Amino acid sequence: MKAFWDYLFKEWFRQVGEALLVAFLVTTFVFTTVGVVGQSMFPTLRNGERVLVPKWETWLVRFGLKEWRRGEIAILKPPEGTPYATARFPVLGFSFRAFFIKRIVAVPGDEVYVERGVVHVNGVPLLETHITDHLSPWPDSFPGVCYKDGRMTRIITQQGDFPVDLLPAYLKPLKEMLLPPSEGVLARSRLEESCEVGRIRLKKGYYFVMGDNRTLGGSEDSRTFGPVPVEAIAGRASFVWWPIFVRDGGGLRLNLRRLDPPEVYELR
Repeated sequence: MKAFWDYLFKEWFRQVGEALLVAFLVTTFVFTTVGVVGQSMFPTLRNGERVLVPKWETWLVRFGLKEWRRGEIAILKPPEGTPYATARFPVLGFSFRAFFIKRIVAVPGDEVYVERGVVHVNGVPLLETHITDHLSPWPDSFPGVCYKDGRMTRIITQQGDFPVDLLPAYLKPLKEMLLPPSEGVLARSRLEESCEVGRIRLKKGYYFVMGDNRTLGGSEDSRTFGPVPVEAIAGRASFVWWPIFVRDGGGLRLNLRRLDPPEVYELR
């Protein structure tokens, strides 16, 4: 009888182990799903929806066979030290750096800045009607850069005003990517500290990401923590698969949909 129970236990253990191995291989190399928490990607994504993430794309990027594109929705880890980027694990209570879900608005080599709520990429103001048809973006500008006597003194982000010599580590790559200031602000800096909206030229391997919710405080993104390295991007949200139906007026509407990049990001 003991031999019989030993056999059952070993068989159960083998099957569970095989199932866990298959699950690991699928979620690592084939696909996984991610839940949307919060409203930072509204109106494109809503709190509680779940998206499909093709993991094979991540491996193609890591092997240099593919690149992330403008307009794609990325699952990413914000840089270490980013404010409000930690979450607490339910029940167990330990803290961890949570994944963010944001849209890639600029890719390596692009020049990017935000002026009065409008994103400019390579000199082109983006008409992001997939956002502006549903909400009015807060007219913020990024990055704010100040100079005195021709030297950079401060960088102003969505999070705060940072003296250059006290920049947090996660903003130092941003400083390195800032283009030289305009002649006008340099001339004025000889008399007093002068500020302007700076321009960022993204280095190789860095991306500028933003949430679609551009209202005041709607999204913590590259306007807070600067450009993110490719290693921080864990995958691309390609499809909304849950909930299958949502209430729309007095009835139900099918909620399944692809998450293709809007045409506005296809710059020539």
